[in-house]
Formats: sequence, C-alpha cells, structure tokens
Amino acid sequence: MEIARPFLRDGIDVYVRGDEEVHFVFLATRKRITARVRPFLIQSLAWLDGQNVVDNLAERMARNHGEEARTQFLGFLRYLQLKGIIIEPDWLARTGLDDDTLEVQQRQVAFLLDVLGSPERAVGVQRKISQARLVCFGVGAVGSWLLRQLVGLGFRRFVIVDHDRIEAADVSRHAFFDFTDANTAAHKATVVAERLRTQFRAVEVTAKTEPLTTATVIETLVPADTDFVINAADEPYIGYTSVLLSRFCVSRRIPLLVVGGFNAHLGSLSELIIPGVTPCSDCYADYFQEALKEWIPIEHPVAERGDAAGGLSSLAAFAAGSAAMKVLGYFTGDGELEGGRGELLFDDYRLEAFKVERRPDCPICSSL
Repeated sequence: MEIARPFLRDGIDVYVRGDEEVHFVFLATRKRITARVRPFLIQSLAWLDGQNVVDNLAERMARNHGEEARTQFLGFLRYLQLKGIIIEPDWLARTGLDDDTLEVQQRQVAFLLDVLGSPERAVGVQRKISQARLVCFGVGAVGSWLLRQLVGLGFRRFVIVDHDRIEAADVSRHAFFDFTDANTAAHKATVVAERLRTQFRAVEVTAKTEPLTTATVIETLVPADTDFVINAADEPYIGYTSVLLSRFCVSRRIPLLVVGGFNAHLGSLSELIIPGVTPCSDCYADYFQEALKEWIPIEHPVAERGDAAGGLSSLAAFAAGSAAMKVLGYFTGDGELEGGRGELLFDDYRLEAFKVERRPDCPICSSL
C-alpha cells in the first residue's frame, strides 16, 4: 500500500555528498543506504514532513521542474518506502496494537522497523511476541535477568520452573531479589512471578516449583501451546538438563534456548536449538565428547571444596542479554540459525566462537 502522507521518519540521519549522492543512516542499526539521484530529488527530502499528501507534493515538483520530474519524484517515493525510509506519520497509532504495547514498546517497534524494513513486518513481530507462550527452566542469576529482558521486549505469557529457594548470596546476582526475600527462604519461581505481575501490566505468569530430574514428567510443566522453551537451570547439571529438555522439545518441534552463565561458561552466548534446523543437545554432547577425548582431568587434589565457583553479576547479565537478543532474532525470522557456541572472555574482553554441525546420524534429530 502506497503512503498517503510521506514522512521521513525519526531515527534516520541524512548526509549529502556533492549534488547527486545522498546517504541514509539508520541510527539504531548503523545500516547505510546510498542513492544517486537528481539534485531536485535530494532537495525534495525537506518536503517529507508528513503534512502533505503525495498528489500535492507531486504537483509541486511538476510546477518547479516539469512533468518528467513528477514521474521521477513518484519513483523516488516508492524507493524510499521500499527501503523503510518514509512511513505514514501516524503509522504506529494505526497498527492496531493494544494500548499497553503502544505505551511501553514504542522504541522497540521503531527498532524492529529499522531491522525489518517495513511497518507491517515490525508490527507483525511485536504482535507475535505478545501472543507467544514461553517456558523458562531456572530463574537464578542468568534466568532472572533473561526473564526481565524478555518481559521488557513485550513477551507476556510465561511458565517459570525452579525448585530452588532464595539465599543471601542470590541478592547480589539476581534481577529481582532483596534481603527480605532471602530471609524468608521463599521459592525463587514464586517470588519472580510476584515481581513480574507487580512491575508489568498484562503479564500472565505461572510459577512451578518442581525439580527437573529423570523422574520429571515434562508434559506437566510445558503446556501444549508453548511456543518457546528456555533452559537456564544449572542443577543437577545444565548439560544433563539440556539433553532432557532437548529430546522433549525436538519430539514436539518446539525451539529451545540453552543459556550459559555458569562456571567455565560465565559469558556464554547461548545455544539455539531449532528442531530439524540446528544441532540438538545430543549433537552437541557427541561433538564435545569427540573434541575433548584427549582431555582427561585428574581427580581434584583437594577433597573438601566449596560449593560454588566464582561468578560475576555483570557476566550473568551479559549472558542473559545475548540470550534475549537471540530469542528476539528467532521471532523476527532474521536470527542466526547456525549451530555453535560462543563465549565472552572477561580477561581480555574477547569473543570466542565456533560452529557445531548437525550429526547426520543423530538418533534424536536426524530424521527431521
């Protein structure tokens, strides 16, 4: 649909080089579009304030530069619309998004417009986000920050699963807890659910306090209408819980995000498992079994060891932030779908990443 009142939208800077070259820079993404056009078309950008209809602008162009200029101007407008540079001035109000989304998510929808290139796609993604149901296993240091960011992105329907109780050490690393919570030793999942309902309108959240073990009936924790599952549970061990959840999700074609942020993977970039597209957790387990076959650690010489390795709340927040962007990328349809793992290394602030391929003979996912 052609724009009636073209508006050179916010968030795009315009630079002119010479008489016939114009650069449009999208500030949110740093995307740059360069066009070589006639000087009078560059000058006409100042007219695109959303106050005038296209016919009036085209008539003005014809009066100033002739009928051929009118045709070129209309073609220029179509180009600018195709590239997401001009929109209707009231495009957001006309989307049909609910009042909560319009009030809270304006800047995010504008960001999606930068990334996706059209109001229709941006609004479609935001609507899909608000309707999706997510199940998150584990709401510790990483899981809590991830939930906080997902709600900020506009996700509203959650099931959160964690059997653990709040301790004083959680206060420094967690997105929601304080010492009052630690003194009550309440369940993490219950308190997180309460805080989400208090801080955000229109959030639907169910808290479950069952542990994730070999005896767990996962169907009782993951509703049939679930759109996305997240594993941020590090007990009994995230490698084990990931295989357990991956097999369940692959069998039901539900995407799974395995979030890091623990022990040797404090700055993990997470692993997105899309059944039939990326490696599953069994593929990852086999990959590391082969890659680390020569690495045989000895029994630790100290028998009595502490129950926790070192950690950093900012690295937990980093792991959660990268995971939230990966979830958003999946829902936009433009996210990275290759298998692999990445880490932020704190000591030299360096990203280290490698790819993992699907196993063609994997008994869990190869038939998809």
